[in-house]
Amino acid sequence: MAQHKLTFNQILAGVEKNNSEQLMKKARLANGLAKKSRGAQRQAAYAVKYGALGSLVKKMPARVDLRLDIILTDFVVVELKNTNVGLHFPIINL
Repeated sequence: MAQHKLTFNQILAGVEKNNSEQLMKKARLANGLAKKSRGAQRQAAYAVKYGALGSLVKKMPARVDLRLDIILTDFVVVELKNTNVGLHFPIINL
């Protein structure tokens, strides 16, 4: 009886969806904290948000949709595919 071992790419594909959802959850939490904070704490929370969204865009581009914000022209909206909720991300960070 032969055992079937998964390849590295198969393992990555299997965890990619969960990882992308966790990164978006982290970005949403940091965004919420930033909105309730001031000063250095606010900037630190936004840095966490931008780091999480940047990882999503750069490492899992097939899992996200980017669209320009027509009001805040210096930002794009990053959202996971098949969702209607996104977060703003500075265009300069792309």
